[in-house]
Amino acid sequence: MAENRIDPTVPGLFLVAFIMLIFGVLGVLIYGENAEAGALLTAAQAFSGIIGIMFLVLTVSAIRVGNAFASSLFAFLVVALLVAAVCVPGGSYFVVLFVAIFFIVFALIALLIGAPKLLMILLFGAALVYLFVALFMNATDGATFALLFGIFGILSSLVALYMSFALSTQKLPVF
Repeated sequence: MAENRIDPTVPGLFLVAFIMLIFGVLGVLIYGENAEAGALLTAAQAFSGIIGIMFLVLTVSAIRVGNAFASSLFAFLVVALLVAAVCVPGGSYFVVLFVAIFFIVFALIALLIGAPKLLMILLFGAALVYLFVALFMNATDGATFALLFGIFGILSSLVALYMSFALSTQKLPVF
């Protein structure tokens, strides 16, 4: 009996959309000085480990289907989420900035291998989110940075959702 292996790109994009949406809502709540921001941050830190495990499963799946770019990107996301769970509460903005730099590296690799332009936009958007989070963590008055990572988080979430729906239904173009 032949094995049917499904590419993990679509569920990975759904998870990325979820993560970016959390960043987006969190940034907007912090900017608006909403009391719910602390509760969302606590929930996001609790979920980041679980989502990291989900990405670990997707990494193994991507390796099994031979998708080298997805497996390396998902493995990086496992590390990034575990960093978010461990380092962000302590305020290590340098580690978050390091994650942003790696997103830029992955965007450049995507450009070199001829990946869809939307993927590069998503990766650069994620890099901007992490960059603005790092700047927010290091700023004395980070309200503007919170709004910026909120906006780019929501936009990145929309791009990831569009890509996941386009790839899963195969009825929408992926640019």
